[in-house]
Amino acid sequence: MSNANQTQVGGTHYKNPFQHWDLAHELDLGYFEGQISKYITRHRFKKGLEDAEKALHFCTKLIELAATGGRMPRHRGVSFARMTQYAEANKLLPIEYACINSVCNWQFVEDLTMLQARIERLIAETYPLDDGSGPGAGYVDQGKDI
Repeated sequence: MSNANQTQVGGTHYKNPFQHWDLAHELDLGYFEGQISKYITRHRFKKGLEDAEKALHFCTKLIELAATGGRMPRHRGVSFARMTQYAEANKLLPIEYACINSVCNWQFVEDLTMLQARIERLIAETYPLDDGSGPGAGYVDQGKDI
């Protein structure tokens, strides 16, 4: 039987020993939490500003759902040691670590509001001069053939 972690379809942004889907499964993340953490994890290695903005968009929707009672946290909290392993394997910056830790441990709408502010700060700090026409300064070229 093949190991799915040994194969990647498109790009190289998941080539590490602790992949995002393993974290999502381990913590039983919901759809929105999984999307937010995925886009935060990969934004510097895949689509830059676009991925960071997708994380923010999913966060906005999660806040709307949580504020109306349509969504409650269901995930298992992540330990400091496990989060550190994930951060190191995925080369997370401190602000990215804070965002992912927040989304994996939120309990109240206020936690999500703080997460939203963190994602906005991540975007402002990582893509300060980006006009939206393409990946910003934080983008890492995947070496795609032209």
